[in-house]
Amino acid sequence: MLELQFTKQNRTIKAEPGETIREAAIRSKLSIYPHIFKILNCRGRGLCQSCTIKIVSGHAEPKNEIENQQLAKKLKKNPELRLACQVKVLDNMTVETHV
Repeated sequence: MLELQFTKQNRTIKAEPGETIREAAIRSKLSIYPHIFKILNCRGRGLCQSCTIKIVSGHAEPKNEIENQQLAKKLKKNPELRLACQVKVLDNMTVETHV
């Protein structure tokens, strides 16, 4: 099991290698969604951008096509942004949510 540390929530959770950050957070009852998006989100399909995160430390695969398309404008300002529903856990990570 790997560990995901969420800075804003001040919580560390366990994650299975290969599952997404979103899946691990939901399994651990940790909300990565701001405000109304806890209810109104795309359910992990990478369409709504409501699970935008910043990986502070740890290794992740390069951004996929969905992330590059959905975050195109935001990436110009902050190239470190990712979608929690698309990032697979491969390493212990520190993550900042609601960015």
